[in-house]
This record gives sequence, structure tokens and C-alpha cells, in this order.
Amino acid sequence: MRRDYCTCVFLGLIAGALMFVCFGRPYFVYGGIDMRVFSPFEICMSFLYFLFFVMFLPIWGAFRKKIWINFGLAAYGLLAYVPTLFYPSAEAMADPGLGTQLRAALLKGIYSMVQAPFGGVSTLMGNGFASKAVYWILPLSLAWLLLFKVGRFYRSAYLADRLRSEPEPEAPQPAEPVKHAQEPEVLGTVITAPVSAASPADVSARKAAPAQPKPEQPQVRPVHIKAPPKKDDVIQLGAPKTAPKTDDVIQLGPPPSKLDDVIILGAPEPPKFNE
Repeated sequence: MRRDYCTCVFLGLIAGALMFVCFGRPYFVYGGIDMRVFSPFEICMSFLYFLFFVMFLPIWGAFRKKIWINFGLAAYGLLAYVPTLFYPSAEAMADPGLGTQLRAALLKGIYSMVQAPFGGVSTLMGNGFASKAVYWILPLSLAWLLLFKVGRFYRSAYLADRLRSEPEPEAPQPAEPVKHAQEPEVLGTVITAPVSAASPADVSARKAAPAQPKPEQPQVRPVHIKAPPKKDDVIQLGAPKTAPKTDDVIQLGPPPSKLDDVIILGAPEPPKFNE
């Protein structure tokens, strides 16, 4: 996948260079300069091409870890060195054959193509600077990539050294297992075994579990009610009275004093005939 991206960058640079060839005849040719006048549009586009592909793109690709951008630029920069390395010598060109002529024509075309985008820069910075700008692409694309790699390596080493020098936080001590009180044994036939202590895993699980809220107990209003006496309770009535004897006199008291209630005892009074 990165190889495909690198090829796309390389072909894009070649396409951009061919667009400058379409503006007019090449300014820099192999072995000399074909003098001509550049339009303001050619000068502006040539300067932007120089800023983007020579100054900005190698730095941005290395900073963003887009290695395929730097490799594509390096491939285009290497193409600029091919004509100077493989062009036939003067002795070979004295009596050139067909193969030598074809190779020389191909290398001259490559030289003119890679130099064409920098022709307009010559009007701003001179012919010497503009003719050597294309040779900066290869070293700058690799140098920026190497510098960012080394910088990231030393930065990571510095951070790792600082982390090692800082005191490590104390590890929390494991919680002691909770020991439950042994229940007293029941006297008789049933004997309960002592409860075993909980394991550390159970204790940590209990601590991690959320505390359940205690249910609210309803408020009870105290009411004092006297309980009825039980059946078996003894009611103290005092000492019983002694039964009356037969010869005891019962005191009935005086008779009533009303006239209606007087009972006349004795013989009745005789009737009176004179009346």
C-alpha cells in the first residue's frame, strides 16, 4: 500500500514538471541555458512549486510520519541525478552510435523535465540557485525523515528515563482476612462446628460490592397499656369473715318512725253505739 502511495507522489511530481514544459520551451537544457522571458504567471507558479515540494512537503511528511511522501520525493530527486551520472562521455559522443544517441536524447529530456519547474525561480534568485534547487529534493526528503526519527527516539528515551527516576507509588497492602467469632457450641445432641475465616477473595469481593442501604424502620409510638391479670394471679381480698354462730343476736335496729308503718298490736277497740 505504501509503495503505491510512493508511486503516486513520484508520478504527480513528473506530471507537474511536464505542465511547466507545456508553458514554453525549457529554460535549463543539458550543457547550457536557453534564454527566454517568463510571464508573471510562470514566475508565480514556479515559486510555489519550489516552496511546496522543496521546503514544505519533506518537513510535513516526516512530521506526520507519512514516510511514503518522503520516499516519493526522494525518487523524484534521484531522477534528477540520473542524467549527470549516466550521460555518455565526450569520447562516446564524438562518434556516437544509434544506441548512444537514443540514450543521450532520453537523458537530455529527463534533465529538461526535472529542471523546467525551477526556470521561473531564476528571475527571482538567479540562474545558479534555480539550476541547483532540484538537487535539494533528495537530501532534504531523507534528512528531515532521519532528523524526526532521531528526535522521537531521544524524546522517548528521555521520557522513559524520567519515569524510571520517579519513585514508584507504594503498592496497597493486601487486606487481612476477617476472622469471625466462633459461635458457642450448644449443649446437647446438636453441636455446631466453628465458622471458618473468609478467604481474601471473598473479602475483596465484599468491599467491591456496593453497600446496600438499610431498610427504614417505621417509627412506633409507645403506648402504655395495662395488661389484664392472668388467671393464675392471686387477688388479695383480705381476711375472710367468720361465719355467725346460731346463738349470736342479729341487731336489726329500731323500727321505722312513719305512721303508716306502725303495726298496732293487741285487741281492737270496741265500737261506740251512741255515736
